[in-house]
Amino acid sequence: MLTSRRAGRLAICASLTLLAACSSSSDEASSGSPLSTAPPGTYGVPLDTTAPDPTEVATDPAPSTAPTPTDGARGEATVQITYYGWNPGSSVVEVGGFVPFLVEDGGTCTLTLTQGSASATVTREATPNVSNTACGELVVPGDQLAPGTWSAVLAYESDSSTGATEAVEVQVP
Repeated sequence: MLTSRRAGRLAICASLTLLAACSSSSDEASSGSPLSTAPPGTYGVPLDTTAPDPTEVATDPAPSTAPTPTDGARGEATVQITYYGWNPGSSVVEVGGFVPFLVEDGGTCTLTLTQGSASATVTREATPNVSNTACGELVVPGDQLAPGTWSAVLAYESDSSTGATEAVEVQVP
């Protein structure tokens, strides 16, 4: 019991000593002075306060818009397929794609599937966004397709641009 009282007294003394060490009345922090008194520009090149404000600002170029042919011909559009294949859950062929670096209204995307002399075609309006023109998803129901290998081509057409992908093969079970 005597040792526990002694330990308690020692703990109280240690706490009071720590609290006394934490308070001070004459340090720089309490006087409001900054910790560093070096003037601006000391650690690097001195600041030039007479430099004029910039008059030109660098900007990224705007995405190209639809080409404007002068001879009535349409510009060539590069069409890209982003995904394609048979969807067994919904029994359809799905193809998605876009026209990169071309932003224009009024275009149409057309998916054409061919197998021998048979073909199936679906069309939808393209949607422009900030950097390209999206075809979205084009779907051909499986009941319009015989089993086997089909060639799929995604094409884009507008008043000023036209283009198509190379054919890709889609397996219909």
